[in-house]
Amino acid sequence: MTGALDQLALFGEQGDAAARAAIATELGATLFVEAGAGTGKTAALVGRVVALVAGDGGDERVPMRAIAAITFTEKAAAELRDRIRAELVQRAGDPDAEPAARDAARAALDELDASAICTLHAFAQRLLTEFPVEAGLPPRIVVRDEISSRVAFETRWRDTLDEMLDDAALEVPVLVMLAAGIRLEHLRAVAEVLDDNWDLLDRIADVPAVPALDLDGWLTELDAVCSAADTCRVEGDTLVARLAELAEYGERIRGAFDDIERIRMLRAAKPSFRARGCGRKGNWPDVDAVRDAIARLGEARESLVRPVLDAAIRSVVVALAGSTERAVAARRVAGELEFHDLLVLARTLLRDEQHGPRVRRVLRARYRRILVDEFQDTDPIQVELAALLGSGSDGDGTRPWTEMHVDPGRLFFVGDPKQSIYRFRRADIATFLAASQRFAEGGPRFLTSNYRTAPGVLAWVNHVFAELIQAHPGSQPEYRALEAARPIPVGHAPGIRLLGVDEHDAAEVDADELRRREAGDVARAVQAAIAEQWPVFDTSTRAWRPARLGDVCILIPARTSLPFLEQALDDAGIAYRAETSSLVYASREIRDLLAALRAVDDPSDSLSTVTALRSSLFGCGDDDLFEYHVEHGGTWDVRVAPPESLAPGHPVAEAMRFLGALHESRMWSTPSELLERIVRERRVIEVGALSGRFRDVARRTRFLVDQARAFEDAAEGTLRDYLAWARLQGTEGARVVEAVLPETDDDAVRILTIHGAKGLEFPIVVCSGTTTAAQPAGRGVRVLFPAVGGYEVKLAAGVQTEHFELHQPVDEQMGFHEKLRLLYVACTRARDHLVVSVHRKTRDLDRVDRERWTHAELLWHAAREAPRPA
Repeated sequence: MTGALDQLALFGEQGDAAARAAIATELGATLFVEAGAGTGKTAALVGRVVALVAGDGGDERVPMRAIAAITFTEKAAAELRDRIRAELVQRAGDPDAEPAARDAARAALDELDASAICTLHAFAQRLLTEFPVEAGLPPRIVVRDEISSRVAFETRWRDTLDEMLDDAALEVPVLVMLAAGIRLEHLRAVAEVLDDNWDLLDRIADVPAVPALDLDGWLTELDAVCSAADTCRVEGDTLVARLAELAEYGERIRGAFDDIERIRMLRAAKPSFRARGCGRKGNWPDVDAVRDAIARLGEARESLVRPVLDAAIRSVVVALAGSTERAVAARRVAGELEFHDLLVLARTLLRDEQHGPRVRRVLRARYRRILVDEFQDTDPIQVELAALLGSGSDGDGTRPWTEMHVDPGRLFFVGDPKQSIYRFRRADIATFLAASQRFAEGGPRFLTSNYRTAPGVLAWVNHVFAELIQAHPGSQPEYRALEAARPIPVGHAPGIRLLGVDEHDAAEVDADELRRREAGDVARAVQAAIAEQWPVFDTSTRAWRPARLGDVCILIPARTSLPFLEQALDDAGIAYRAETSSLVYASREIRDLLAALRAVDDPSDSLSTVTALRSSLFGCGDDDLFEYHVEHGGTWDVRVAPPESLAPGHPVAEAMRFLGALHESRMWSTPSELLERIVRERRVIEVGALSGRFRDVARRTRFLVDQARAFEDAAEGTLRDYLAWARLQGTEGARVVEAVLPETDDDAVRILTIHGAKGLEFPIVVCSGTTTAAQPAGRGVRVLFPAVGGYEVKLAAGVQTEHFELHQPVDEQMGFHEKLRLLYVACTRARDHLVVSVHRKTRDLDRVDRERWTHAELLWHAAREAPRPA
C-alpha cells in the first residue's frame, strides 16, 4: 500500500505549493502544519528532514544526529526512517547535486540508524537513560510492554483490594458504596484510570469522614404528606394505597439498624414516588397537590444520599490514589517503568529545579531540531517536552508551556485535528488547537491537496463533513475542505453508494434486526463490487484493474455489529478476515476457545461449559444436552463423571471427559499448552477448512496462542489470570489497537475497527456498524479531570460525586465531537470507492438531541444533498 509520497509522483502537482515549499525551505522558522487526510504529511516531514540535513536554501546543515523526529507508533517510526533513508540514498547518488550536498547525505546515512527517529515514549526513554541519576532512577532501566503492564496492574489491584478491605478507616466508605449497589469491579475501573493518569493524582486531596445521614426533616415531611390520606373521600383510592406504602416505608427507615441499611432503603426502587396516575380527582380536595408533594419527596430522597456518597467515593479514591503513588515509586526505584512513566518522569526531569537547567542545556545542544508527526494523537505531555527542549531560556522550566519562549526553527509540528480519535489514550485536541496558536510563526500552514481519494468521493466527503464538523472552542476544529489532486481517466466513475436509504419501521425492527439487514446489504455491496468489476487503481502496477476481495475493507466503529457481519459474509460465501485484535477476540472461534478454557478453570461456571459444548469445538445439539442433563441427570461440573446410563460415545459425555482431563492438568500446563491441546484434539483448523475459512480461522487461532505465550513470558500467572487478561483484550477500551498481520497472498475482505485503520488506505471502503448511537447515554465508570482542576467520578447511575453533573456536559460534548471525527477518518480511508451504511429506524429527529443520533442518522442528515457520482 503506497502512501501520499508515491501519489505525488503519480498524480502531478499539488495545489498548496506555497505551504509545501515553506516546509522545505523555511528551515529557520517554527512551523505548525495542519495536514488533511491523504495530503502527504509524512512526505512533507521527510522533505523537511532531508532539507535540514542537506542545508537546502542556504541554511546551515544540521547533522542527522541532531534531529529528533517523533512519531505516534513503532510502525510509523520505522516507515519514516525507511523513507528518509530512501531519500538520502537518492541525494547521495545524485550526480547533479553539489559534492557537499552528497557528502552531507552520506554522513546522514551513517548516522541514521542511531538517530532519534522514534515514538514519543522511546524518545522519553532516551532522555531518562542519559540522565538516570538526575531522574532518580537506577542506571539500568527496563520498560514494560503493554502485556506486562496489564498483568502487573492486575496483581497490584488484588493487593490493593485486600488492603482496602482490611483498612478500618475505609470500612464505612466501602459499606456505603456496596449499599448503593456498587461492585468491586467498579472500583477496579477507577483504579485503572488513576493508574493511566497518575501524573494528575495531585488533584486528589484528603476528605473529611463520611457524614451521617440527616433524615429528620425529610421523614417529618413524609409523615405530613402521608397524613393527607385522611382527606380522601372514598375508600380504596389508589393514591391512598400509595400513601400507605410510603408511610410504612418511613417507619422501616426509622427502624433501620444503621445508615448503611438506610442508604440501601433510600436507593431501592420501591416504593415508587411517582404518583401522577394514582387517585381519582373527585375523591380529593386537591389531588394534584398530593401528587406533587410525593414527587418532591422522591427528588429530595435522592439528594439526601449525595453528600454521603460523595464523601465515600472520595475516601476510596484517596486510598486508590495512594496505592497508585506507591506503585509508581516502587517502579521508579526498581527502574521498571511503564510507558506513561517514561513521559511523566522525562517531563519531571526537564522541569526539575536542581538538575533541569543543566539537563535542558545539554539536550538543547544535542537536539537542534525537533519534528513531531501525528501531533493530534499524542499525549499532552509531548508538547511540554517539545517546548522545554525548544526553549532558549533556563528559567522556562517553571513556566507553563504556553508562556515559554521557543527559539525560531527548533520545533516543527504536523497533524490533522480532524483525525484526533485517541481521546481514550489521553490525546487532547484542545492541546493541539492551543499549540497551533502558540507555536505557528505567521499562522498555521495548511496542506489540503488530497492525493489519495478520487475526486467524486472527495466531493461527497467535503459536503458531509463540512456540515458534521463545526468549529467549537477547545473541542472541535474548523473543517477545511480537501482539494482533489487525483486525475481520473475518462469513463472511470468512482462511486459513492449509500446502503439503507429508506428508513426501517421502528415498530417492526429491533436493534438486532437492523444490524442484520445492514450486514446483508454490506455483503451484497461486496458481491456487487466483484461482479460489476468496479475499477480500482493498483499502486504496484500503476494501472487500473477490476476489484477483487482483497481491495475491500469494511470499517466498523465498534465490535457490536461484528457477529451479524460475519454471518452475512458467511451466508454469501465471501472470504473475510478480521485484522484488529479486539475484533479477533470477539470472533466466534476465539470466544468458543475461551469459553472452553473458562469451563476448564472453573467447574462451577455452567454457562461457559454449556457454551463450549454447543460450539463447533464439540458440536453438541440441544437434544444432546437435554438427554444428558434432564433424562440422565448429568451435571455441568467437568469434575463429575458422566452418567453410566448414557449410550457409549454420547457427544456430551465425551466432551465432558475431555474438559475434565484438561481441568486435572491445568495446574501443570500453561494457558498456551491448554489452548494448543484444544486446537489440536478438537480439530479447530480442520473445522475451519470445512467452513471455507481455513486461512482466517488458522490466523485467528495462531494469534490467540501467540498472545497466550506473550502473557506467559510477561507473568507466571495461572489460567484464571490469563482468562482475566484475555477478557480485557476484547473490550472496546483495550489500550492496544493492534492490527493483526494478514497473509499477503490471501484474497479476502478485510474487517477493521476505525481506530485500527488509522493511517491506512484501501481501494474500496465500506463504513458499516453505523446503527449505534454516536454518543450513547453515559454508562459504566467514568472519571473526569476537568480543565479547571479537581476530579469527578461516576460509578453507576446516581452514584457519583456531587459535582459530576456540572462537568459531564463538557465531557460528553468532547466525546460526541470525537465520534464525528471518527466517521471522517473512516470515510477518508477510501481511495476509489466509498460505501456508507445509513440504515436507521423511523423517528422524529427534531425531538432527539443531536448528540443522541446514531452514526447513520448523522451521516444521512448531512448527505441528503451531497453530490453522488453515478
